[in-house]
Amino acid sequence: MKISVLVPTYNSAQTIVASLRSVLSQSRQPDEIIVLLDGEVDDTASRIEAFKPNIKVVIQANQGVACARNRLVELATGDILAFLDSDDLWHPNYLKEQENIFQQHPHAVASFTGHLRFRGADHDWQTTPPSPAEATLLDQVEFFTQYNITTAVFGSMSYCCVRKRAMDQIGKHPFSTDLHAIEDSYLCYRLALLGPIAFHPSKLVAYRLVDGSLSENRVRNLGRWATAFERLEPQYMAHQSRRLARAFSKYYASKRREYAKVLLGVGRAKEARAQLSQSIRNCRQLESIAKSLTLLVASLLPRPLQPAWPSHVRITS
Repeated sequence: MKISVLVPTYNSAQTIVASLRSVLSQSRQPDEIIVLLDGEVDDTASRIEAFKPNIKVVIQANQGVACARNRLVELATGDILAFLDSDDLWHPNYLKEQENIFQQHPHAVASFTGHLRFRGADHDWQTTPPSPAEATLLDQVEFFTQYNITTAVFGSMSYCCVRKRAMDQIGKHPFSTDLHAIEDSYLCYRLALLGPIAFHPSKLVAYRLVDGSLSENRVRNLGRWATAFERLEPQYMAHQSRRLARAFSKYYASKRREYAKVLLGVGRAKEARAQLSQSIRNCRQLESIAKSLTLLVASLLPRPLQPAWPSHVRITS
């Protein structure tokens, strides 16, 4: 089993060295490491020079992380593709555990591990050793459901490995280039169509939190979520698993309701009602219909009588 480590980077001079050191410190060494510099304007290139010839460096004009990852997938020769963002860190046994997971679960199309969050100085694994745990195999419906309920558990490609053959099944551009900020989620939904996905709960990845909060535009992002579900609907409805199709319908309607509430929060009532009407068509389950109708009625009340709708921004770190 050959493992390719794929690292997209954009102006990551302050963190890339630590990330690459965590790769080269693996107890199971990768078979290849490809770093793609996506239009760097800082000194990332000079900082990673010392890692040659252990890494292959590819340079391209800035096109965004989705294009960078698509290019990395195209270049990779491994059976397993291990993604790592240029500011995150792996536990020394990360690749070893991932390899074990794929050997134990040959039908798994992808595998996630647990993670911890840190900020500031590089994380010292000796201070928080991962607890012993066993990987479990989630069938397609279980993974799809858990992804929608607890998205953050699967929220970064840094703790995800994917079989190359699964990426080949998806096609030439597995990461959508026009769904910025949800391209990882779109890939995960496409993977769920292909087969089961493994999850190892042990915290084997340190996910770096950047100091200083950023406002996340929920109107924009939830609109893209709705677009993603719309694109995927024909594939899910045609899937041989009716359980998976029903789960898709349920969460498609739920995502439209979430989008509608945020739209109502910014005074875009007409658009919100259109989303709620569509959510009823997306899912004919009585509970889902009742939720959508309740929100639709609430949106028609005089403004002072309406509930407090969610904010259109979410503060993230």
